[in-house]
Amino acid sequence: MIFKKKFYLIIIFFLLVQNIVWSSEKIAFLDVEYIINKSKPALLIIKEIEKIRDQETKKLKSIENDLKKKDEEIVKTKNLISKEELNKKILSLRKEVKSFEELKKKIIKDLNIKKNKELDQFMKLINPIIQEYMKENSIDIIIDKKNIFMAKSKNDITNDILEIINTKIK
Repeated sequence: MIFKKKFYLIIIFFLLVQNIVWSSEKIAFLDVEYIINKSKPALLIIKEIEKIRDQETKKLKSIENDLKKKDEEIVKTKNLISKEELNKKILSLRKEVKSFEELKKKIIKDLNIKKNKELDQFMKLINPIIQEYMKENSIDIIIDKKNIFMAKSKNDITNDILEIINTKIK
């Protein structure tokens, strides 16, 4: 009797301790930054933003050069004009510098907003492609690569998605 109780306790113990997990879910990961940096449509967006940034930078440089010229002019005429006129010119220059700084901040902010908006639209555009890929390959979950500590490289679908995006989106 005692032997049977011990036997049953040992069997129950082994059954409870055994933690075998059977997962039927297929998980893959995707490097979204790589897709953004290497896909043709995203590269077009980034080039367009850089082109606009270069144009705005040229405008800002010309304004900055004008301000430097005005500053040099004030320094040159400092001894030739009265203090009142000098103070007026200095105040005027300070106002222009302040408006220049505000313009510079506004341009940077607008460019960042435009870039984020364009990339957000791109992500919305590729979302159905990724969902279709998930259905075709019976994938249950796709995780961004930056949130993974370690995984088998066979679960990386980045290059497959990149090829599909480059062929489907022009």
